[in-house]
Amino acid sequence: MNGANERQYELVYILRPQLDEAGINSFDARLCEAITAQGGHDIATELWGKRTLAYPINRQYEGYYILHRFQMPPTGTEEVERLLRYSEDVMRFLLMRRDE
Repeated sequence: MNGANERQYELVYILRPQLDEAGINSFDARLCEAITAQGGHDIATELWGKRTLAYPINRQYEGYYILHRFQMPPTGTEEVERLLRYSEDVMRFLLMRRDE
């Protein structure tokens, strides 16, 4: 199902370095469920792993980087951003619309 009003998005987010693999997978599954619930599909995930940050964020010098590419109607981004914004595990995120 590829609707005319759907757009392609890229989402990069950084998770706290204290999370173990189960915690990372749990949050990632929750995020994918939220994307799907808002009409998103074709979710591609790239785990970039633990990396050193360019500058400290909340006294943290490392974080787990994760990239998602997906398609979704524009109205669904608000709920996804809300989940990322209010999660204590997310240090930073950037949701961008991809050029077609």
